[in-house]
Amino acid sequence: MFRSFVWGGFEGASHRRADGVRVDSIAGSGHEGRARLHHAMLRSLGIETIRESLRWHLIETGTGRYDWSSARRQLDAARAAGLSVAWGLCHWGVPDQHDVMAPSWPSRLAAFAFAAAEWLRTEGADISAWVPINEMAFWAWAGGETGGFAPHRHGAGDRLKEQLVRGHLAAVAGLREAGARHPIMVCEPLISVVPADDGASALAEAASMMEASFAAVRQIRDVNPAAIDVLGLNFYPHNQWRTDGVRVLPGDPGYRPLRELLAATAHRFPGLPLAISETGMEEPGGVEWLARISAEVEATLAAGVRVVGVCIYPVADYPGWDDGRHCRCGPIGHRQGMRFVRAGHGAVIAQLAAAGKVAGMLHDGQGQATALQRK
Repeated sequence: MFRSFVWGGFEGASHRRADGVRVDSIAGSGHEGRARLHHAMLRSLGIETIRESLRWHLIETGTGRYDWSSARRQLDAARAAGLSVAWGLCHWGVPDQHDVMAPSWPSRLAAFAFAAAEWLRTEGADISAWVPINEMAFWAWAGGETGGFAPHRHGAGDRLKEQLVRGHLAAVAGLREAGARHPIMVCEPLISVVPADDGASALAEAASMMEASFAAVRQIRDVNPAAIDVLGLNFYPHNQWRTDGVRVLPGDPGYRPLRELLAATAHRFPGLPLAISETGMEEPGGVEWLARISAEVEATLAAGVRVVGVCIYPVADYPGWDDGRHCRCGPIGHRQGMRFVRAGHGAVIAQLAAAGKVAGMLHDGQGQATALQRK
């Protein structure tokens, strides 16, 4: 389904913060100007599939008018390095002329999806997948409950999530109308919440949070099961916590290993291929974290759970959303204008790729396992 088992993902957040500042991680990380170098570095590490984001707020200059120049370097760099791209359409960023809560918003996203598919087709782009909207569950919380992201609402998380589901369905329709037949990937947080005590309130709160994390996936599949081909799961060290807000770390009571979370998700959505669509840890713990992920993925594959890819995300340093601080993460680091591959990342990427080759199993449409062809 994908060119390589290990992917590299470039931070593509482009939302408006509560203070009105527009985040543009592609520009802030330097990826905008150094995409060719970044892509070549990933290819040298054996990575042939990447996640990139189209910056809708820059591309749609007026309603229905599109300028693709902001994506040109990303596209040309991927072509030069021979990489296949999973393109994100809306990474929390919406053009200022559109209101994500407006009834017309899903149709505007559908029009953008159609136009994006048409442009990339005319460019002969190597497309591995589409991600219509990144992390609907998180956006519903950040933009609909806390007001931290646009549309800056409070107490409207469910309404925003329903609107995002409509947007996803409309975008898929737009892509298919344009003739795009690539896999549709939903990327949602993979979390675990445990009650802080044995009280009924804490138990109910934990169950509610866990249910909310997959609500968008369930709603999409209830309307159109064909609107999701791959369930992407974003998993970070901070994705497990107690209902009182205390983080649950490896070794703590209540911590659930990744293999257990993946098995539970596969059981919940039988027949739907899974991908770890984002994972990583800020330095100095990046290599250790990826080694842990590799071991968990190997165990998951050995247990017969279908995982079709693992994306290191972000794959390069980027500025923090809130304060612009230099977040050191992924195999591509930078300092004083110089880009470099961090020590140890090449070996752990090779280890992760080996886990996909040795323990990976592909399943045909009937669910029968066939051994992954060895090179």
